[in-house]
Amino acid sequence: MVDAKKVKDMVAKKSSQFIGNMQGGGKVPPHKHCRICQEPIPVKADPRVCKQQECIEKNEKDEKNQKTVRIMMFIFFGIFAVPYLLVLVTGLF
Repeated sequence: MVDAKKVKDMVAKKSSQFIGNMQGGGKVPPHKHCRICQEPIPVKADPRVCKQQECIEKNEKDEKNQKTVRIMMFIFFGIFAVPYLLVLVTGLF
């Protein structure tokens, strides 16, 4: 049979050790990773890319693509939402 109290104590001990390591007790200084090449970069880096020109260009291209997709989603939603709202407002059915 499993001793629930013992298991609970073990989990509490492990989680407190894990949290202690995350709060600066570890050997690795706080950092982020480049979105493109995954190289360590400073925490305050914005946008989250390293200083390599390839990464900067790819990040700009990705942001442009995301903006285009977001606009297309709104247009697609509008194509279906506007007629539905017109039907509701005019009360044709």
